[in-house]
Amino acid sequence: MKRKYRYLAKIGIYLAAILILFYTVLPVLWIVFTSFKTKMEIYAYPPTLFPKIFTLGNYKVILSESQYGMYFLNSIWITLIATALVMSFAILSGYSFTSAFSYKGKSSLMIFIIIARMIPEIAIIIPMYFFIQNIGLFDTKTGIILMVSAMAYPLAAWLLKSFFDDIPVSLYDAARIDGCSSFSILRKIILPISGPSISSTLIITFLTIWNSFLIPLTFAKTIHTKTFPVAIAELAYGEYGVNWGSLSAISILAVIPMFLLGIFAQKYIIAGLTGGAEKG
Repeated sequence: MKRKYRYLAKIGIYLAAILILFYTVLPVLWIVFTSFKTKMEIYAYPPTLFPKIFTLGNYKVILSESQYGMYFLNSIWITLIATALVMSFAILSGYSFTSAFSYKGKSSLMIFIIIARMIPEIAIIIPMYFFIQNIGLFDTKTGIILMVSAMAYPLAAWLLKSFFDDIPVSLYDAARIDGCSSFSILRKIILPISGPSISSTLIITFLTIWNSFLIPLTFAKTIHTKTFPVAIAELAYGEYGVNWGSLSAISILAVIPMFLLGIFAQKYIIAGLTGGAEKG
């Protein structure tokens, strides 16, 4: 009897898992297949999941016959530069916040970073708006890069600080005895052994900046500065209705960089986030 109940319980678990998978994957599949449908087939009734005739027309419109190709390049450019900027500062500050260093104001700086991380973008968007206008960086890539970098920096700095804390202090002391400066220790010892941790932080930072919406929406007003998330919002709330084919195509294009990054860097994410699990 117990064996029968266990068998039925396993069947229930598998059915629940299948239902959850179906509920999660179906909307994604619907968007993917809709991006390959013609406008007539998208509005046909009854609706169909698989397109009768596959067409790349929606992607052609997005990439070559509209301004959205420029928006995609803007997102790539802004994300790459901002990620590099954030990682450079986060590595240096995360290294300086470890237990290997002791200086006046260290605790205050760490608390300030925590507070900066907790403040939502919407709470500071108005003072940021006036500040960026006053310094002449409104509607510029430079202004957007600086703002999204400032929003992504606190998390990156604290992640790296946590990873660097897992490195034994004796390793720092041994390097200093051998005559290494603080920067030499970082360059020759800390960075080489922190590859997975730095990689996982870089990926999280990249995804955070790539998905940034409020800042580009507020401070980007022309084709030269608007990003892909803003373009998706414009398509979703168009003046003459929603173009579902183009909206589906641009959504797939927005997901592709993150999907590829996640696939190729999966092992680094797992290794970095669990790097300190076996410490001690």
